[in-house]
Amino acid sequence: MRRLSVLGVVALLVFAAHSFAGVYYVAQTTAEGGKGAEQQNMIVKAWASGDSGKVVFEESKNPMMGKGTYIITKDGGKTMFLVDPKEKTYMKWDLDSMMGLLGGAMKMMNLKFTDPKVEALGEEPDGLVAGVPTVHYRFRTTYAMSMSFMMMKKNSKVVKDEEIWAATKLADAALGIWLRKAPPKTGNEDMDKLIKAEMGKVQGFPLKRKTVTTSTDEKDKKEVTTITMEVTELQMVPVPDSTFEIPSDYKETSLAGTDEGEQGEESNPLLKMLGPKKNP
Repeated sequence: MRRLSVLGVVALLVFAAHSFAGVYYVAQTTAEGGKGAEQQNMIVKAWASGDSGKVVFEESKNPMMGKGTYIITKDGGKTMFLVDPKEKTYMKWDLDSMMGLLGGAMKMMNLKFTDPKVEALGEEPDGLVAGVPTVHYRFRTTYAMSMSFMMMKKNSKVVKDEEIWAATKLADAALGIWLRKAPPKTGNEDMDKLIKAEMGKVQGFPLKRKTVTTSTDEKDKKEVTTITMEVTELQMVPVPDSTFEIPSDYKETSLAGTDEGEQGEESNPLLKMLGPKKNP
């Protein structure tokens, strides 16, 4: 009995040596309204411990982040990878860089943002989210958007109202790979600076975020898109180091496929997002 007890203590010490206190949470995102909004609908389960984090897509309608894939980091989000267990592949994952890849299409359509303005509308304590005290922040971003492509022209005014319920007591840097304070960059340098300056004032990590975007065209036609992300469960738990490891037999790929360009549409996440080819 004594020997078993000693072995038990040793086992606990070994486990503790390879595990660190961290955070486990479940978050749900729902979207409605605008074109393609349904691709935002998803449920994730995530773990964070210091600079290491993992976000698993339990349910997802986004072709780039399919069910079972996950994002992983070991440096607080500076470097992230999207891992596909089904294909046994992984690739660098950077939303801001992906916006850069779309920059060519934006230039082709002469898409421009003008007169950007970001306002902080409020900041006050506002109850619990997933059992954690939060501070409620409110922001409003406005800008004009114009597009001209071939024979098409479109001008619109955009108003984006955002509410953030942030937990100031959470400190694990890797929480930021999913619970971001600021949205991905728009590609407009002036507007991105304004957004960063205002939303950078948010303390802690958003446990709930609601964004209502209203776009009004020159004919006064409105399109309203509402996206809500909310953490529904949050626990402080020990997280093993192995949680943040990519299996050694997985191969690295990229948005364009493998380095040798051998991957086709079925395993290329960018092609999945753009949709299948159409026959000429």
